[in-house]
Amino acid sequence: MLSFDFQVTWADLDANAHVKNSRYLDYASQARFLFLAEFGFTPQAFAEAKMGPVVFEDRLQYRKELRLLQKFGVRLWVGGLKEDGSKFIMVNDVVNERGELCARVISHGAWFSLESRKVIAPPQALKAAMEDAPRSEDFHWL
Repeated sequence: MLSFDFQVTWADLDANAHVKNSRYLDYASQARFLFLAEFGFTPQAFAEAKMGPVVFEDRLQYRKELRLLQKFGVRLWVGGLKEDGSKFIMVNDVVNERGELCARVISHGAWFSLESRKVIAPPQALKAAMEDAPRSEDFHWL
């Protein structure tokens, strides 16, 4: 499992003084980009390759509240891959400092050519990084 640490900011809050729904998606996305950057796939690398990730669907499940200044982690797993690497499922668990699940984000996405505007297989190094990433318990081939 990979995990990235964050802290709830004032801008994360909704009218009920807990993290608003869209911010869970933002933190899940940030964790995915931090994961990719660790393997050399920075925003600049994606721009040079004229490709990037596209999300088709996000599913968000809530379990516990997070509040202002609380520290939390976003864990990351690959939940599914297409054999050629072109499509993927990423699973992000948002957990509080006690390790309790606060939210789960399940994202279905693909690698997208900025030139052809179509889904493409990723470069071999990116495919290998996705294949070598920790897998969710329910990982499956797409």
